[in-house]
Amino acid sequence: MNWNLARGLIYLACLAASGLAMGGLAVFDLATGTFDLRPFNLYALTGAGGGVVSSALAFLAVLRGWGRK
Repeated sequence: MNWNLARGLIYLACLAASGLAMGGLAVFDLATGTFDLRPFNLYALTGAGGGVVSSALAFLAVLRGWGRK
């Protein structure tokens, strides 16, 4: 097993959990060590995610010069 990869994935998971907690989408209880994800609307998440992904792809296309001959 690649221990550097495993450690990196743990760091990314902790970063994601911290981001969710700072965004108000999760609660971390320091005394018990539990991480509770709050309920969210999946339809709103997919609706907003489509706009974010399409904007990111458009920005990438501008940076790479896609569409030019």
